[in-house]
Amino acid sequence: VSFAYHTLCMPGSLEGLRALSPAEEYLRIVASAAARGLAPPDKTVLITGASGYLGQHLIAHLARTFPTWRLAAAYGGLDTFAEDFGAVCACVQLDLTDGAAVTALVSEVKPDVVLHLAAMSSPAVCERDPARARAVNECPPLLAAVPAHACFVFLSTDQVYDGLAAPYTETSAAAPVNVYGQSKLSFERALTAALPSRSVCLRSSLILGPPTPGRCRKGSFLQFCAERLSAGAATDFFSDEVRSVVWVGDIVSILASLARDGVSPQSAGVYNMGGPERVTRVEVAEAVAAQGGYDAPQLIRPVARSSLPPAARAVASPPDISMDSTKLRSLTGHPATRLAE
Repeated sequence: VSFAYHTLCMPGSLEGLRALSPAEEYLRIVASAAARGLAPPDKTVLITGASGYLGQHLIAHLARTFPTWRLAAAYGGLDTFAEDFGAVCACVQLDLTDGAAVTALVSEVKPDVVLHLAAMSSPAVCERDPARARAVNECPPLLAAVPAHACFVFLSTDQVYDGLAAPYTETSAAAPVNVYGQSKLSFERALTAALPSRSVCLRSSLILGPPTPGRCRKGSFLQFCAERLSAGAATDFFSDEVRSVVWVGDIVSILASLARDGVSPQSAGVYNMGGPERVTRVEVAEAVAAQGGYDAPQLIRPVARSSLPPAARAVASPPDISMDSTKLRSLTGHPATRLAE
C-alpha cells in the first residue's frame, strides 16, 4: 500500500480537499508511520531526483540494506513513482525551482544525509532553456536549508570537462562547453564553498545498468541499445565521443557507503566517478550485440558526430571526457566494473 496521497480532507472546508505542500506531505507520512507503531529511524536520508534511473536503483538498495533508515524521496513529475515506491520510502513531489517549498521540506525532514541526484540532465533541453536549467541545477535554497549536522553528496557530471585533454583527473581544469556542464559546475563550487568539510561531489560518467525496479521515463543507454538491436533496427551510434562508462551498481554502492559512513574533512571534496575503460557509444552497442547474439555489422552504423551538419550539432558536446577515478576507488575500496561484466 502506498504511503503517499496528494490531497487532504480539511475540516470545515467547503471544497473539502486541497493539495498538500511537500513539507505537509512528508509530515503526514511520518505521522502515519508513527501511528502504525514504527520505531524512530536510525538515520534520515533525503534523496532528490528519486524517481530517475539512478534514484530508483538507489532507493531499492537502501531500503533493502538499511531497513531502519527513513528515506525521504523527493521526485519531480513521474506520477507512478509514489505507487511503485511508497511502501519503502516517504515519496514527496517537489519542484526544485520553488525555493520556499525546498526550504520547508528540508526543515521538516531534518536529514542526516542529503543525496542530491536531481537535475535537468539533457544538454539539449538545458541549451533551449538555460534559465530553467540553472534554476533547477543550481538550486541555492537547497544548500541554505541543509542542517548543520548533515553531510551532502552531490551527483555531478563528467561534462564539467571540455573533452580536449583526456584522461582527466580531479586536478584537471574544469571548463564545461554547454549549459548543462556549466550549471553543474556552478553547484559544485557553491557546495564546496558552503560545506567544505562535509560534502562530496561525484563527477559521474554515462551510467549503464539493468532496467529500473519501478516504472521510469528513461532507462540507461544499455536499454536503448538492446531495444534497437532486438527490433532489428539499423541505428547510428557515435564513434568519436569517448566516456568512462560506469555501472549503476557501483554508484549505488558508493552512495550507500557515503550515506552510512558520512563525510569527514578527510573524505570531503571532488571525485571523478567513472569505470575503468575508455569507450565510445559504438563500443557499448557492440558489447550489447555480442551479449545478445545480434548482427552488429548490419545493425550498428558508426557515425562521427563531428561529421554531422551544424544544425544537428546545436549543443556543444565534449569529444573525450574519459576520466581517471583512482582517487574515488582509493577512498571507497570499491572495485570498478568493466563493460563486459
